[in-house]
Amino acid sequence: MVIALLIEIGAAFANTVLDINDPPGLGIPYMAMLDGVLVFTLGLMVISLVVPEAVIGRFQGCATLIIAIVVLLASLVLIFVALALVLLMIGLLASFFGAPIYLAVFGDFPRGAAALILALLLILKIAAAVCLVLAHQRFIQNKGLVLLVLTSLIANVVVAFLHDLPPGILVSILDGVAAIIVGILALIWAVILLIGAIVAVVRAIRVPDVAGGDESPLA
Repeated sequence: MVIALLIEIGAAFANTVLDINDPPGLGIPYMAMLDGVLVFTLGLMVISLVVPEAVIGRFQGCATLIIAIVVLLASLVLIFVALALVLLMIGLLASFFGAPIYLAVFGDFPRGAAALILALLLILKIAAAVCLVLAHQRFIQNKGLVLLVLTSLIANVVVAFLHDLPPGILVSILDGVAAIIVGILALIWAVILLIGAIVAVVRAIRVPDVAGGDESPLA
C-alpha cells in the first residue's frame, strides 16, 4: 500500500525505481487521500505489534485526530478544485471560441498511461488485501478496515471505468468527475476517522490507564 501511495502522489520512488511517470489527470492523484488513510491505519496496526499498548493507546487517538483533520480539509479543498476545473472544461467545450482551447489543453488525455498505472495500483491493492488475510484472519473481523480496503479498490475501479467510458476528447472531463467522487469518498472516511479519534481521545482523558493499542481507529 505504501508503494501504491507513492505511485499516486508521483513520488521520486515511482519515477526512479519503478520507472513510472507522474500519474496524469486528477483521478489517480486524488486516490492518495483515500489510500493515505488506509496506509495510516495499517501503520498503526504494525506499530501496535512492537510498541507497548500503554504507549500506542495514547498516541493513537492524537495521531488519528491530526490525520483526520488534514484529510478532511484537503479533501474539501480538492473537491472544489476538481469541480471548478470540470465546470471550466465544460464551459470551454460548450463555447465556440473555447472549444479549440479545450482541445489544445485538455483534449489529449494520456489514457493508455493512466490505464497502466491504474492496473498496477489495482494489483498492489489486491496483493495488500491478500497479505492481510494471510497475516492474520482476525483482520477480516475488523469491519472498518475491510470497508476501507474495499473503498480503495472501488475508487480504483471507478477511476478506470470513467477513463474508458467517453470518447478520447472527453476523458479529461470524466477524469475530473472521478476525482470529485474519490474526494467525496476520502471526505466520508475522514469524518469517520475524526469521530473515532475524538472518542479515543475522550476515553484516554477519562481513563488514562486503559490503552487500546491492539485496535485500529476503524475497529
